Amino acid sequence: MSKYILNRNQQDSKSGGNYELHNENGNCIRLPNHENRLDVGYFDNCRDAKAQAKTKYPSMSSDIDGCYYCCNSCHNE
Repeated sequence: MSKYILNRNQQDSKSGGNYELHNENGNCIRLPNHENRLDVGYFDNCRDAKAQAKTKYPSMSSDIDGCYYCCNSCHNE
């Protein structure tokens, strides 16, 4: 299982801002600073983590997207 976190800061993107979901154990080059990390929990895959993030942080739910680098299978889905 991997620990997943959500960046509390909305990121710039071509399709509009999003809140990036990250695999904290994935050695991602784009992890947010510690003070900007929201805990999502431990999951076997990013799809389950993304679903939990949308439930846990409903005000951000429509803009949550997987990080291109560490959660690519959940990116832009």
